[in-house]
Amino acid sequence: MKCYFQGVTREENNEVKFNGYVSFTIPEMGIKFRGQFKGSSDECEYASLLALLEFIELNAHLFKDRRIEIFGNNFKVVSQVNSEMSPTHELEPFCAMAQGYKKKIPYTLNWIPTDENMAQDGVDI
Repeated sequence: MKCYFQGVTREENNEVKFNGYVSFTIPEMGIKFRGQFKGSSDECEYASLLALLEFIELNAHLFKDRRIEIFGNNFKVVSQVNSEMSPTHELEPFCAMAQGYKKKIPYTLNWIPTDENMAQDGVDI
């Protein structure tokens, strides 16, 4: 089952209450999630991925015996979670949580170009 995530900031000003959003979609199930988030661009991306992984964990019966393929357009986040690149000190906790889900959920994580990321559809910043 293909799943997509994306996190975007409106601005890098972290003093704003919510300066970005998190988003994920599971097209095969017709599921779309959007929420506000406060953090850097990469933190928003990680928060999106973690929200998706938590959704999958909490709804395991929907994903039973399914191959879970997750796609995101942030090369850095995908590479860090796949242990191809070391996360910065600030991102280590996010990365560790995403990697921890691999012990509970058998998923693959792949990079895709921004224009192919279905999690961004219909969202304007």
